[in-house]
Amino acid sequence: MPFFASKKGNYLGDKAKSEGASVMVSYDRKDKTFAKNLVDALAQEERDIWVDWEDMEPSHDWLDEIHKGIEKSDVFIYILSPDSIKAPVCKYEVDHALKNGKKIIAVSCRDVDYSLVRKEISSLNWIFFREDNNNSDNFRKASNILIKELDEDLRHAHAHTMLLVRAIDWEKHDFEKSLLLTGTDLRRAKNWLSASALGKMPKPTTLHLSFITASDSLSTSMNKRKLIALFFFFIVAIGIKWPSWGVFFFSLIFSHFFVYFSSN
Repeated sequence: MPFFASKKGNYLGDKAKSEGASVMVSYDRKDKTFAKNLVDALAQEERDIWVDWEDMEPSHDWLDEIHKGIEKSDVFIYILSPDSIKAPVCKYEVDHALKNGKKIIAVSCRDVDYSLVRKEISSLNWIFFREDNNNSDNFRKASNILIKELDEDLRHAHAHTMLLVRAIDWEKHDFEKSLLLTGTDLRRAKNWLSASALGKMPKPTTLHLSFITASDSLSTSMNKRKLIALFFFFIVAIGIKWPSWGVFFFSLIFSHFFVYFSSN
């Protein structure tokens, strides 16, 4: 699969076909050289990479692209440096990654004071690169550690991303029922949810839970309606075949009981 890291930051990858975890890279412009070296190393593996190389002022379109880049990526890589931990743009990107329950990997390219780093990031196991390690054995070793971490529980991470993207679309369309999961998709989503409960990472967000729960409720309701329709068809058939008051009365009472228990 081609490598996408366009200047405009467009997310063009198809995760369903990608072999490795798709990645969003967040960095401060003062660390651009390191970021490019890191992206080049990641591009050796077959994966989609979202990174914005342009120095753009925040705008509605720019924020929308950042949102999409984070939401559609399996992993969020945060390049840590004294500058990135103070950069408003990096803070905004980390906030959105946390909101969407993304797996975050912290990569340190320069020494950073832990006490100045937000708790959600300082509590992670950082992968340490150093300024003098570029193109060295140490850089390659750190890159290998990063790649291994990226692709851990890959199928679970892919499912997290795909379900999130569908859930966001559902939310943007005012919770339209036609966008809910059905059939095989719903079964897989419920299995994914069970795996998350057993400790698989990343964990589902509140939106994930709402989306899957609403899908399951609609599916259950539709199945009940199908059963009720089938039962009433059966009652009508009996009434036509044996048009006696006794059968009709029995059918009427029985149908009421069926509707009552089906709705509970």
